[in-house]
Amino acid sequence: MASMGLQGGTARCYDWFMDFLKCMDESKAPTLGLRRKECAEWLEDYNECLHHEKATMRSHLVERERRRQESGGHSSSH
Repeated sequence: MASMGLQGGTARCYDWFMDFLKCMDESKAPTLGLRRKECAEWLEDYNECLHHEKATMRSHLVERERRRQESGGHSSSH
């Protein structure tokens, strides 16, 4: 994990990574695997910052629903 951004300064996801590391460091779990499990939400936040997968998925779903409503279509999930 690089802590420097492209323009100097702190990388955009550095704070999320540091939160994950802090959780790992402060965890009382006896094994690394259990610490990772305990800190999974922090790691998930860091990965979302890096890759924007959840935000991208949400954007696609919103766009799909907008198109469905504009076309007068009906969802078959009801």
